[in-house]
Amino acid sequence: MKSQLTIQSSSITLRPLTLEDQDALYALTRQPEITDILPEWRMTEEQLHGFLQFVVGSYEQFDPKDVRVMLAVVHNKDQQIIGWCGVFPNDMLDRDDREVAYAISRDYRNKGYITEAVNALTTYLFENTLLDRIVGIVKPFNQPSRKVLEHAGFRYVSRRKLSDQADYDYFERYKVQPAPASSLGLRSQVQLRRACQEDAKVLTEICTRAFDHAIRVWAKGDTVPDSNLCPPGYSSIRMHSYVIREWDYYVIEWDGCTIGGVSVNVLGSRHARLDKIFIDPVCHSRGIGSQVIRLVEAEYPEIGVWKLETSGRQRDNHHFYEKMCYICLYASEDEYGYEKIITIEPVIQLPSEELSNVQGETVTEFYQADLDSVRFSTSNLRDIRMTDCNLSGGKFTNLNMTSILLADLRLTESKVEFCALDGVHFQDAHLGRDRVPMRWEHCDLKGSHFNDCDLSNVQLEQCQVAGMKINGVAVEELLAAYESMKANR
Repeated sequence: MKSQLTIQSSSITLRPLTLEDQDALYALTRQPEITDILPEWRMTEEQLHGFLQFVVGSYEQFDPKDVRVMLAVVHNKDQQIIGWCGVFPNDMLDRDDREVAYAISRDYRNKGYITEAVNALTTYLFENTLLDRIVGIVKPFNQPSRKVLEHAGFRYVSRRKLSDQADYDYFERYKVQPAPASSLGLRSQVQLRRACQEDAKVLTEICTRAFDHAIRVWAKGDTVPDSNLCPPGYSSIRMHSYVIREWDYYVIEWDGCTIGGVSVNVLGSRHARLDKIFIDPVCHSRGIGSQVIRLVEAEYPEIGVWKLETSGRQRDNHHFYEKMCYICLYASEDEYGYEKIITIEPVIQLPSEELSNVQGETVTEFYQADLDSVRFSTSNLRDIRMTDCNLSGGKFTNLNMTSILLADLRLTESKVEFCALDGVHFQDAHLGRDRVPMRWEHCDLKGSHFNDCDLSNVQLEQCQVAGMKINGVAVEELLAAYESMKANR
């Protein structure tokens, strides 16, 4: 059987290992790029020799009914061993599972060689053994290994905690791919589930993969892609946790597997904004996006006006949303804005020029209002909602703003004066495109907590700092240490 285990491919050849391969194999196991991920390969020469003897001896006992095989990956042009690839049981998986495992030299990475090897070995085993399914597992942080499986035709199934108490992403590839539910006349297997905080990690990872993929395809070398192609916080688990807590965030599941997410910002009784919809790149071009849009709309039957923004560069997105009956309201190089009206009931909105003549306590909702340089003074704005509005240059003085919602606003050069801010929560706020610093003057911030914030170049002048701590160290101690250091110079 040994002679039959040589597999030719376009750039590489898979062949049985020999005892003469020890030096080449040992050199590979000295590369931290391999052993940091596969620590069990940190073998001494004696240990490696014993392992190699076992592998070489296994070829004559190769059993198509019980596959256990490991082969060298040889570069066709250089005729060098550049890695290994095998399929065998894993004690952490089910008894019937056969896992594909692989490694490649750092000098031959990012060229598609190991993907070619995995695909060649998997195809060979499907054609020459009784295997009809092969699985793969990768640590969530190991994106290169994940891409190998995806590009070799493996499908993500789920995240699993195995017996070593570590999390792994579990993939599988079938000899004959199961027919999709739609072709069998079955009900669609795409569904939405309300996200919980435990979903934040996997949603962050999938969102990161989805937008990183979009950047690679559409950014065309731009160092700072537009905010729709690279939305702020898309790779931050804190941002996803925030959206789960404050907005309507749903997990997209396909056949029970998490493959994406969609967040909805309900702006009022009849208006909503589709904030983000992202699907794992490995699941693209399967008609999932259109099913998700329909499921979201069914979830909110009272919403008559849907809005969204997408990157001006992603032409595929434009065609997709237009197919879903969204109408383009505006278009620029960076951004396209879309709207979909489902109901024909009129939506009553107050013209912006009349807002100054209306008492604040009778107005409960401002939506898409141009409030440039607006002035609110000595007013009751309790429970008011301001969403998707322009408040640039606004001035707010002597107000009751208890329990208000301010979301998705532009507040550039605005002023907030003489306000009680007890219990107010600022989270994931930023200085905007021009990075103009904020100014805090004559403010009582006693007991406030700044956590995981960028306070670079912040200046404190004539401020009371008693009891203030930075990373747990009292400011008084820091100042005393500084004065002592100056005195000893």
